[in-house]
Amino acid sequence: MALSNFGNYGTRSKTIEVPLQQEQVLEVVCDDLPTNPTELTDIFRTENVGLTYYRMLAIEYYEQNEIEQSISVVQAGLTSGEQEKGKPSISNVFTYFNVYLASNSPTTTPRQKLPLLTLIATLHMRLAKQEVHNELQRQKYLEEATQFINEADRIHNQYEPTFVVKGNLYLLLKKIDEAARSFNMVLEKRPNCIPALLGRAKIQYYAKNYKAALKTYQSALKYSRGKFSGVEIRLGIAQCFAQLKMYTEAKAALKRCIDMSPVPNATALIMLAIIELNESKKKEEGIIQQEDALRSGLQHMQQAHVVNKKHPAVLNMMANHFFLTRDFEKTMTSASRALNNASNNVTKAEASYQIARAHHQMQEFDDAYKFYSQALELNPDHILAQFGMGQMQLKRGEINAAIEIFEKLHKSEPECVEVMKVLGSLYGISDKKEKSLGLFSKLLESTNDDPLLAMEIAETYEEKDSANSLKYYEQSLALLDGIPKDDVVSMERVKELKPELLNNIAVTHQSLRNYSDAEHFYGLAIQESETSKGDEKKLKLTMSYNLARLYEERLETEKAIAIYRKIIEDYPAYIDAHLRMGAIEMSLGKPEEAIEWYKEVFDTDATDTKAWIMIGQAQATISEKLSKRSYEKVLKLCNKEDVYTHVALGNYHAANARECKTEKQKEQRKESYKLAVNFYSQALRRDPLNVYAANGLAIIILETGHPEEARDLFNQVREAAVNNASVWVNLAHAYVELKQYKQAIVMYENASRKFYNNKDANILLCLARTQYILSKSEKDPEVMYEALKNTEKALHISPSDKTTHYNLALVQQSYAQQISDLPQDQRTSSNMRRALSCLECGQRTFRMLINVNEHTLYDRKITEQRERYGETLRVQLDRKMTEQIQFEEEKERKLNIARKKRENERAKILYEEEEKIRLQQLENERMEEARRRLMEKVREDNMMMASQQVEDDDFDEEKKAKKRSRKRKERDEEEAEERQDGDEIDEDSEKASKRKDKKQYRSKRIIEDSDDEDM
Repeated sequence: MALSNFGNYGTRSKTIEVPLQQEQVLEVVCDDLPTNPTELTDIFRTENVGLTYYRMLAIEYYEQNEIEQSISVVQAGLTSGEQEKGKPSISNVFTYFNVYLASNSPTTTPRQKLPLLTLIATLHMRLAKQEVHNELQRQKYLEEATQFINEADRIHNQYEPTFVVKGNLYLLLKKIDEAARSFNMVLEKRPNCIPALLGRAKIQYYAKNYKAALKTYQSALKYSRGKFSGVEIRLGIAQCFAQLKMYTEAKAALKRCIDMSPVPNATALIMLAIIELNESKKKEEGIIQQEDALRSGLQHMQQAHVVNKKHPAVLNMMANHFFLTRDFEKTMTSASRALNNASNNVTKAEASYQIARAHHQMQEFDDAYKFYSQALELNPDHILAQFGMGQMQLKRGEINAAIEIFEKLHKSEPECVEVMKVLGSLYGISDKKEKSLGLFSKLLESTNDDPLLAMEIAETYEEKDSANSLKYYEQSLALLDGIPKDDVVSMERVKELKPELLNNIAVTHQSLRNYSDAEHFYGLAIQESETSKGDEKKLKLTMSYNLARLYEERLETEKAIAIYRKIIEDYPAYIDAHLRMGAIEMSLGKPEEAIEWYKEVFDTDATDTKAWIMIGQAQATISEKLSKRSYEKVLKLCNKEDVYTHVALGNYHAANARECKTEKQKEQRKESYKLAVNFYSQALRRDPLNVYAANGLAIIILETGHPEEARDLFNQVREAAVNNASVWVNLAHAYVELKQYKQAIVMYENASRKFYNNKDANILLCLARTQYILSKSEKDPEVMYEALKNTEKALHISPSDKTTHYNLALVQQSYAQQISDLPQDQRTSSNMRRALSCLECGQRTFRMLINVNEHTLYDRKITEQRERYGETLRVQLDRKMTEQIQFEEEKERKLNIARKKRENERAKILYEEEEKIRLQQLENERMEEARRRLMEKVREDNMMMASQQVEDDDFDEEKKAKKRSRKRKERDEEEAEERQDGDEIDEDSEKASKRKDKKQYRSKRIIEDSDDEDM
């Protein structure tokens, strides 16, 4: 918890000066606070000291890690002004009564106590965070913190510190969205609120949005300006840098934290050590840099341990160091201390992993498994714990769990050949053939000359794709035949593999019903086994036996019997031949003769498990008790570990328990269930993957009223045996018991489609029943109609079943009822017609069932009641049908009116838009015509002025010519009449000048008009 959450008390004062009455001052020495704070709070209460000083004193106690004393001080402040009836104790200080007092003190206003309420809530959150062992106590602290925050909200719901504290509380409760809203509300009003910024940064970091978190931390650091501790902020910045792989920047931030702290900061030191130790593993850095990083990392780790010997991260690093030095005892000691002191799951997971791998190295596999599991429970993404867990699960035979682990490892190491082979094999044995084939095919791309790999791929294809299996078997055979004859070593290997390969090819042809080819390859296999080295007789017997099985499948029973008899004659100890002879007798409906064949096995082995089991199976068709004795002999005389026998006895006792239905048989039923559970459990203990035992056990768990446990077990069984129909159906039953009807419907539908091609009446009725219940619960007629259709399908399969007739009539009536109950605006007349039709069918069925003569499983009186109720319902439906038609007609009329109104409005708008466009076009045309006329006028004016100019020029030239003639005439008289002639000349000149000016003006006018025209 950052001190900044408490306000502006950034550094702890040496003394607190508390003003008392009569102008006195009480000096509280912070380094010497009393163990019992009531010594001070009693004085505060007597002197009516302000609440600020209670808060200051509480923070001083908190700074010294005395949280309970701090809470006591705050509580005293909250209840100041009340007459004490006794001293409060820690056990009763957090009650609703005290919360009431917090806002009803006579000497202070409620708002004055807001800082104390937020402080006491924060202190309770600190206690909750420290409580790592007692979850109930932790929840109690959080509930008390919530009470105080709610009280603060009641007093003033816009008080900023309350939002901050509330956000931190939501973080502790893992309510991330609510926490974000609280911090955002503060930051919207005050973007520089440091505690709210830190809360937002934590949320962004939690969401792995490291860039955004880094930016937020940097904003907080910018706004802090020395008012708040920069260490916490810089630690957050360093973590973001590290997650972004900016290790240089992360180290710089951590070193700054270390330099700023008045005392060394263990968290910063260990984070720096982790980065440096990781750098020491990078070979590309060079040996010198690696050594320097290792030395510095170890040094910082030791410093962190000296500073805080209880720091979980430091202890985990120490455990890792001890593991590398193979000091496993110290590894477990350090890791255990880390586990006890850690408060977050990631750190706890690392501590659990360190303990687990120490046990692993010490060959203590059960303990290793326990702690690997614990590590992954705390942190499912812990890669190293996944690897260790995968190893443990393989040792324990937990194939599905191992597959999950190795899948994750394959994602991290997709090109590792060994992981692919192991995972492919695991997929193969767990019936995940497609995934297995995908991995093997990928391997085959890189190496296509390995006959053993081709054989393994063929074996993987055997169950689901015999054609492909045959293809790879033939490919393997071709690879073997392609080996050079002079390769002696390889040819010896060929002779060992080829008989088995030929036999597998024959078996595959047999599965494809290629009986002729199968017979041919069996012959080749027998021939090859005769020439091969080793146990030739055994090989030949196996091939002959398989050939007899082929004839048995082809219904050539006589040929099969001949081979079996020949085998028995030549090799009386060949037990399987005796067993097959008995199986043939069983197929002919002769259990007594079959038992005689099975008993012949006892001449060779009186304790042969298979023989006793098959005797039990044969006896079960005669008497269950006889079969029980045979199965018990298997466990007593033959093999007490036989899984099949345990399952068979479990089935026997479970069936007995179901037969005990009366109250008198209650104890017998309980005892039978107990025996069944014991046998199923014994089977699972010997074979954890036995789906039949697990399925039987889950059924008993469901039947005895524990549906949740049954559901979980059915799910596990279904994962192990996806093609077991009963498991799917039983899982659906479990969902029904849990009232998870939608999941049950999905399971029933999948089972019906996948295994029964929707032809099993019982499954269809289970599906319909679940849909019926769901429809009743959610009042959904569509679901009820689905129930109706599925019941009809079941009736079509079993048309003579009167119970199914009753169920169908009931569903039809219920569907009609639900349609009738719908509001008018949610139903339609077509649905009403369908409901009436269903009701009519149901009524006919009820009347038929009432008059049935034979014994029935339904109650006739209830059937009569249903028939009478149906008549009442029909009257209601007829009336509502009329109302519905009227309602729909009125609705349609209103819709038509509204539609026409909308169409008229659209037409009006369209007309207005078109008219506007038309008027605009007319205006444009008018303006264009005006412009055209103006331009035409300008051209005409220009032409007129140009013509006038020409005329003016001609007139001026004529006048000039006359003037020159007159001047010549009068030149002779010039001397005599000089003065008079001069005046006349001046007058003429002045007139000529005026004419010249006029000429120039007109010329200029013409030019300007010409310019205008050009423009």
